[in-house]
Amino acid sequence: MNDKYTEIYVLKELLEQAEIPYQFSSRPFEGLPHIQIVYPNSENRRVSVIQGYGTYGAEKNLLEIMGLLTEAEQGHRSEVGWLSAENVFDRIAADYEKCKQIGG
Repeated sequence: MNDKYTEIYVLKELLEQAEIPYQFSSRPFEGLPHIQIVYPNSENRRVSVIQGYGTYGAEKNLLEIMGLLTEAEQGHRSEVGWLSAENVFDRIAADYEKCKQIGG
């Protein structure tokens, strides 16, 4: 684990504890750490969560997402940064429960 980017590992642990499906990858971007979680998977992506070099909030150990944005956020950008693992987890958990209820 990279000591600089730990928040994404907090999210990974929260997802595992809740048994919510996701894909995890870690790959360098311009030679520097770049970590991604995709919920539920690449084929049916609802949200991509990234942390690493060049991401919004990385310097404060926070996460950037694309997908599962609030209505207010959707009007401004396609991605939102500076989010905690708990904030992102709450979005994913709410979507997961909604999808389970409608059978998707």
